[in-house]
Amino acid sequence: MKVVRKIITLGCLALIQLIASTTSIAQEGGIGNNDVIANGNQNRIITKSSKSNSKPTTKDTTIKIRDVKYYLEPAKYDVKYTAQPIKPAKLKVVEPLEKLYAGYVKFGVGNYTMPYLDAYYNSRRSKKNNWGINLKHHSATGQINDFGNTSFSQNNLGGYYTHFLKNHTLKTNAYYKRNVTNMYGFNSNDTLIPQTYRESKDSINLKYNLVGIHSLLTSRYRDSSKIGHKVGLGYYFMNNQKGVQENNVRVYTTLSKYLKEENIEANVDFEIDFNNLKQPSLYPIDTTSVAINNLSTTTNTGILKLVPYVVSNNILNKLHFKGGFGVNIDIASVNKFYFFPEVELSYNLFNNVFIPYAGATGGVHRNSFNSTRIKNPWVLSNTVMKNTVEKYNIYGGIRGAISSEWSFNLTARTQKLENQAFYFNDTTFSYQNGFGILYDTINKTTFSGQLSYQKDEKFFFNGKAEYFMYKTKNQEFAWLNPDFKISLNATYDLANKIIVKVNIFIIGNRKSFSLDSIADAETTDAGQYVLDLKPYVDANLGLEYRYNKRLSIFINFNNLSAAKYQEFTKYPVHRFNALGGFTFRF
Repeated sequence: MKVVRKIITLGCLALIQLIASTTSIAQEGGIGNNDVIANGNQNRIITKSSKSNSKPTTKDTTIKIRDVKYYLEPAKYDVKYTAQPIKPAKLKVVEPLEKLYAGYVKFGVGNYTMPYLDAYYNSRRSKKNNWGINLKHHSATGQINDFGNTSFSQNNLGGYYTHFLKNHTLKTNAYYKRNVTNMYGFNSNDTLIPQTYRESKDSINLKYNLVGIHSLLTSRYRDSSKIGHKVGLGYYFMNNQKGVQENNVRVYTTLSKYLKEENIEANVDFEIDFNNLKQPSLYPIDTTSVAINNLSTTTNTGILKLVPYVVSNNILNKLHFKGGFGVNIDIASVNKFYFFPEVELSYNLFNNVFIPYAGATGGVHRNSFNSTRIKNPWVLSNTVMKNTVEKYNIYGGIRGAISSEWSFNLTARTQKLENQAFYFNDTTFSYQNGFGILYDTINKTTFSGQLSYQKDEKFFFNGKAEYFMYKTKNQEFAWLNPDFKISLNATYDLANKIIVKVNIFIIGNRKSFSLDSIADAETTDAGQYVLDLKPYVDANLGLEYRYNKRLSIFINFNNLSAAKYQEFTKYPVHRFNALGGFTFRF
């Protein structure tokens, strides 16, 4: 019942609301009793509205709070700490440098009964000093058919000591050398030569003894404002069983000073070379007289040199200039003064790719008996020694690097040499197996080219070719001087195990002469019979196998073409020979 009553009540309320709404509408827009309806035209005017230009804005409700500053009352708190001892750390230091072996031995044996020994013993690394000793022996007893005794022996014992001071380095080396050779350049079957001479070893045997010492003191200042210097002193004594004795003393020094304001380095070279030579008197072989060695001549000569010069590098170190002069005095029976230029100029183009250069120099060069017999072991004991005067040496060329591996050097040179030595087979004091010396003034022109290749440490190649032109003053030809030389050298390292070395030498045509008549030979105005020595090739091959860092085996093949050439007239060299052995470090 309650539900029915609620429904009826709600329906009545809705009806009353409907009636009220209808009445309100009629009063507002409907037709009432007081309204008047009329028909006609009317213009309605709508007023223009204005648009508000205000834009919506965002109000930030964030409130900025000022920084809060705190004040801390300082308070000191005493902390007590007692250190406890600990054991020191142990470090294992490993030397990063490669291990050095103090000793080295190279031993081999070849045909012609040829033993070979080369031994070294050196100190290891040290900041204070360095020293070492060396022993070397090379000999052969094998013979060359139809010639005299061709055996030889070369022995060398030497040592050095280097001491490192605070600002200097002092190095001294001493040596003893004994060289034995024979004057075998004659036909052993020639009956015109006395049999006693052909069969006696003493008649053709030459034994040279050489003992010497050399010291050099070199400054190594870090301060370039100080005067750098190099002072050297050398002495040697040489003799042979024929009665030759030679004493030589050489003192030299170099002073250098860097002038920063001028960007140049000033240098002065000074040298004194004194030589005392005692030579025996020899008698001609066509007499029955015997040479008496106590009848001898003594010659004292000297060379004095003073060379001031400056060195400058300008324009970003591209231009190099050396300028100065040399004063040389040749002290002999007649003293002679000489002045020579000391000039050199070079310019670096394209970062060392091309470096053109030119220069001029000269000087007096010592021809001692010792240096002469090293070049020609069979020179006669009574041969007169004269110093060579290089009147001028003018040169020019270009050098550079094609790449990081290839480099080259091309040079043209002209020289005037006074007292240039030429060897000839003597017939007065020997059976053409001893050499005398003719001196002459010559003009020498040289064209040379050199090419090098370096590929890391694995492969190296160097080739050099030289062409010579001579103009002599008194002699018909420049005796025994070749018209060209070619040398080729190469080394190949395969995995640091197999090392291959190749050396090839090519020597051009040479002219020699004989004082004995030769059929169909060209003769000179001086009655010399001209001999043509043809070009020769000397090729050598070396192989080495390194078993490890300490032990290796090797074999060398010399004169592969077995050429029977003559370096000096009537002196053929050994033909093909092989030398094999081992090397050992310890």
